[in-house]
Amino acid sequence: MGQSHGSIPPPCPPGAAGQHRGRPKPPHPNPAQGGGAGPAPRPPGVGAGGGGPAGGAAAPRGGAAEAPLEAREAEAAVGGARGAARARGLDYVLQLNVIQERKKTELLHFVLALLEAQATFFSQGHHRATSTQQYRGQLGVQLDRMELEGARKQRDMEQRHAVLRQQDLSQEAVGGATEAAPGAPPMQGYLYKRASNAFRTWSRRWFCIQSNQLVYIKRARDPPTVVMEDLRLCTAKSCPDLERRFCFEVLSPSKSCVLQADSAAQQRLWLGAVQSAIACAFTGGGPQSAPGQQPPEGLDAVPGPEGDPSGCSVLETVLRVPGNRSCCECREPGPAWASVNLGITLCIQCSGIHRSLGVHFSKVRSLTLDSWEPELVKVMCELGNSTLNRIYEARVEEMGVKRPPPGCSRAQREEWIRAKYVHRKFLPRPLGAPLRPRPPRPGPAPAPPEAEPPPCLHPGALLYWAAQRRCLPTMAEAIAHGADPGWANGAEGNSTPLLQAVAANSLLASEFLLQNGANVNQSDGKGRGPLHHATLRGHTGLACLFLKRGADINAVDAEGKDPLSIAIDLANADIVTLLRLAKMKEMDVAQGQTDATFLDVFRDISLMASDHPEKLARPHSKRSTL
Repeated sequence: MGQSHGSIPPPCPPGAAGQHRGRPKPPHPNPAQGGGAGPAPRPPGVGAGGGGPAGGAAAPRGGAAEAPLEAREAEAAVGGARGAARARGLDYVLQLNVIQERKKTELLHFVLALLEAQATFFSQGHHRATSTQQYRGQLGVQLDRMELEGARKQRDMEQRHAVLRQQDLSQEAVGGATEAAPGAPPMQGYLYKRASNAFRTWSRRWFCIQSNQLVYIKRARDPPTVVMEDLRLCTAKSCPDLERRFCFEVLSPSKSCVLQADSAAQQRLWLGAVQSAIACAFTGGGPQSAPGQQPPEGLDAVPGPEGDPSGCSVLETVLRVPGNRSCCECREPGPAWASVNLGITLCIQCSGIHRSLGVHFSKVRSLTLDSWEPELVKVMCELGNSTLNRIYEARVEEMGVKRPPPGCSRAQREEWIRAKYVHRKFLPRPLGAPLRPRPPRPGPAPAPPEAEPPPCLHPGALLYWAAQRRCLPTMAEAIAHGADPGWANGAEGNSTPLLQAVAANSLLASEFLLQNGANVNQSDGKGRGPLHHATLRGHTGLACLFLKRGADINAVDAEGKDPLSIAIDLANADIVTLLRLAKMKEMDVAQGQTDATFLDVFRDISLMASDHPEKLARPHSKRSTL
């Protein structure tokens, strides 16, 4: 079979291709020359079959000759590029090796130079320190001498300053403040007094120190107003941090008074006069009434527990309770101080330690210097040293602990008092067990004993139970074991011990709970607080007590009613009067005014609720409030 002109010639074997590359190409015969050795040209249109095999093989032989030439050129270009790349790579490797070797040597040179510099530095430092050793010794000796001389000069200057200050105070005449003449008050003059209301207004008043008291007069014919009843309990200090100059403050355990003088000299004069009056009060006794001046109301004029109209002092009333004629802690006779939340009497040394414990443990008052509410006096008479010691010292003998004797050191007293009230090491047996019977005391017949002994409950529930039955000793025992005065009984609508005392119409139980941290505004499940319940039940004495303790008169219950609207609905004129007076007092305080009507009415109501509760009882409520 013949092949067509368009077919591709078959590839030649590798050996043949090599031989073909090696041989020179034969020259093409020239048909014009003689000899006619080559084949004759084929006419157009003649195929492979017509012209023979020689004519079909002539076309593919020329293309096969061009292909090896291009391959050789590409092969030569690739070989050249490969050689150049290898040469450049070898150059890079050489440079990297040279750099690595150079880095090692340079790093070693740097480390060696650093070590040499450090060695030189330390060597020079040692040499300098050695050369200055003698100079440093001489300098230390001179410094000691200078310190001694400086201390001596400082002492001399302080002594001279004190002498000059005393001479200035004794010889300086300052307008507005005059020294005392014989028989006259020891100090008097105009001062600015800062009000205790929210506006902090300043008013100019004529102040004087007389009979161990700090008083001021608003107008010429007005009676003097006592600011500090007893300077023995006060201290005075300057107030450089206030926005006004020349201010000083007189502090007592219950209140403070900020005053402003007209000049720095007058400020020093007043501070010295107050401090001198405090010192004289300690050396010269308690406060004495000035001629024609009555003692402050409420100091010792509180009626006794029997409601004797003649009245007797708080000290005498409280000391009538068995065990109260000696200190509850050290048994020193003649105590003149008391812890109102515990209901015990104390000597002055033990009272200082009680005060240092904080008001959450003990609230200390003076039986002769502080004012006492009648209900608080009755709480003191209801408890007493014997009752509290049966609770807080129940296991003293069992543990073999010795009580501090009279005249012992302060460290012994403090250790005993902290173990007794802070750590509570001597508390009684299981909570709720009945206490030992209380010995009878002179006076009116005590209330009949409880019909049932206290149950064994946890402290909060026991306090709740005792408040219902007005049993102050059991309440004191529950609080000693850690009862929360605000414990809420979820089974009875979140009622609290204070609400139970209100339901029992017990003025003493309510006062005892308030003194021990009960919240006067804590409400039950219906949003009603103690003031709401006292108003609903018509207990005027309890409403007066809660208002004095800061009850919120604007609080509303779940029905949207406040105590005043409840009292108006119940037509209770006494409680309506108290609530309206309380609202008027809030308005006066907001305006910076004071009115004694509120205090007078509340004092009368408190005395009546304490001594004659039947006068406040409404026809439907005849139970005792004690």
